Amino acid sequence: MDDEPFNPDYVEVDRVLDVSESTDENGETVTLYLVKWCSLPYEDSTWELKADIDQSKIDEYEHLYFPPKDKHFGLDRPPADDWKKQEGSRDYRNANELREYQLEGLNWLTFNWYNSRNCILADEMGLGKTIQSITFLYEIYMKNIVGPFLVIAPLSTIPNWEREFRTWTQLNVVVYHGSQASRKTIQAYEMYYRDAQVQTPLQGAYRFNAIITTFEMILADCPELRSIPWGRWSDILAHGRFKRPLKEADVETICRALLAYCLLHYRGDENIKSFIWDLITPTADGTTKTLTNHSGLSTPVPRGRKGKKGKPATLPPQTPRADWLASCNPDHLLQEDSYKRHLKHHCNKVLLRVRMLYYLRQEVIGDQAERILEGGDSSMLDIWIPQPFHAEVPADWWDSEADKSLLVGVFKHGYEKYNSMRADPSLCFLERVGMPDAKAIAAEQRGTDMMADGVEG
Repeated sequence: MDDEPFNPDYVEVDRVLDVSESTDENGETVTLYLVKWCSLPYEDSTWELKADIDQSKIDEYEHLYFPPKDKHFGLDRPPADDWKKQEGSRDYRNANELREYQLEGLNWLTFNWYNSRNCILADEMGLGKTIQSITFLYEIYMKNIVGPFLVIAPLSTIPNWEREFRTWTQLNVVVYHGSQASRKTIQAYEMYYRDAQVQTPLQGAYRFNAIITTFEMILADCPELRSIPWGRWSDILAHGRFKRPLKEADVETICRALLAYCLLHYRGDENIKSFIWDLITPTADGTTKTLTNHSGLSTPVPRGRKGKKGKPATLPPQTPRADWLASCNPDHLLQEDSYKRHLKHHCNKVLLRVRMLYYLRQEVIGDQAERILEGGDSSMLDIWIPQPFHAEVPADWWDSEADKSLLVGVFKHGYEKYNSMRADPSLCFLERVGMPDAKAIAAEQRGTDMMADGVEG
């Protein structure tokens, strides 16, 4: 009587994830289904006999076994002229219908979508913004565009989103959250359709129509969902807020100008200065060269702010190899004086971080870079880490695996992105110290956005 009340949901089938055949103790073939139970995480899924499962749940699974032939994934938006105002509500699942003001919101959402226009649906609490958003996605689905649709919501509201999806539509919706074991189960069984013969995932053929997750999961977890890998030109272009359209070559030019400006005000080691100059000098075909065994990479850097200050640097004379500076002139590209003052004040830090990150990529990460960016588990990466001395570690649990996770995390998420590293399930920190506060991750993201805004200025 002192035990907690048993939740009857724990013995109710939520969804079937997979099917398999086995032999029982009599040598007869039996069919088993992998079952996720209501109100229990994916990691508690179990294999059950067909006789113990509601046939309707098996039918739902079999309906989702093969990719739909009459529908397609990806965005194939109809022409804006095809939009028509709906005068009345559809008959949704469970005989649900939209109220008049909800129908008005749905029409507004679909009109903006047809016209490739971003929009924000704002209304008072309790008037059905979630329902309007879900029925909007259902309208797209009815145009034979089956997704994938991404819903990012606060953790506390996710159960409501899932409930409303299932109450109003037939869309296959998956909640991507939970422990690392649960998320790996989702990736294995809920993410993609499989090849019917070899049972391998069909990349790009998403099994779900809509996936619901949180902001921190998007930043730090599943490679298919993560939209902001740091330090790649294409992603800077995709997520930066620029005043005019930019190409990858434009971003590279801006970066060369930033580093050239820092070199003008750098007070430090000549080898490091030489390394940065060689790094930003393009090759004959305009690409960036790869530097190995450069003296500027092995030069030790004194700790702290004390030490002898050198004279401000000067760029090499305008030899033929420096003609590229004409297109990367900091005085022309960096037009905001406040940002230039900020950059001048921190020029030593900028150059030393570039040097450190380059060394990390070339000398430590090496050919493991692609596996890391694809979300590979850091414990499985072949990166040599020296054994740390106990007196130097920041916490009692810190070991060589934590050292490896830190290096991989800096390469993957960026310098000092500690909360994003801590939330990354491919690193060891999530299991050891838990998930950081979502606001802390968002603050890191805002800090990066501010830096991008400064570069554009």
